[in-house]
Amino acid sequence: MTEKEQEKNNSNINAEKQEKLKKQSEVDAKDEKLKNEDPKTLRQKLSNKNQDYVFRLEKELQRQGSLSHEEAVAMTDGLLSEIVIAQRHGQPANGLYLASPKIKAEEMLHPEQETVETPFWQRAVDGALLYLAIFVGLFGVIALFETKQPQNSQMGILTLASVGILMGVFMIKYNDWVMPKNGQRIGLPKLLLSGLGIAVALFIWIWILSLPAIRVINPVLPGAVDIVIAAIAYGARYLFRQHYHITGSSFASRPQRK
Repeated sequence: MTEKEQEKNNSNINAEKQEKLKKQSEVDAKDEKLKNEDPKTLRQKLSNKNQDYVFRLEKELQRQGSLSHEEAVAMTDGLLSEIVIAQRHGQPANGLYLASPKIKAEEMLHPEQETVETPFWQRAVDGALLYLAIFVGLFGVIALFETKQPQNSQMGILTLASVGILMGVFMIKYNDWVMPKNGQRIGLPKLLLSGLGIAVALFIWIWILSLPAIRVINPVLPGAVDIVIAAIAYGARYLFRQHYHITGSSFASRPQRK
């Protein structure tokens, strides 16, 4: 390519860039103008799809927030400019907010507060109480129906409680290993070895608690008593979650609101 042709090519590229910048400037100017337009004018510019979205959003605001029609309209007026701007760029309101009118209304009525991660110890206690209730309750139900078997075939209460608590804590830790918040997962060999080590420790612990000398502090309780203990554990878990505002499941709890 000759020098003259190169200059002409560069000139064409510059002209295209200038044209793109000009068009973008015009688009930005129109978007900025829409931000200052009257809500009544903006409503007239809504597409049929967005009109339906805004209509249903106002209905949800009235229903969920016990608002009057005028109050709901006032709240949606603040969204009209961004809806129309997104509409100009080919994005409907449901795509803009990634939420149905019902969910968007809930978000508007209850804005998200600053959140903090649930501490490990709180999640561990939550998981321990849950597994304690599950283990003791399950064996309690089994004991109620195994009337033909001798009582000493069941596990003692200390065994059930300790295994349930340890399993609950382990499952919380396991969840942190496989779904870490920093994105750095534990290696598979280390994960398998850790799981094997915990399993071995549990079997040894169960064996120790099954020794005759330990039976004095590890009695086999009637099934009905086990069920009562399980209910108490679950009730304690409910109160614990309420006190510390723990939401979500025990193993994937949502951040707490301050």
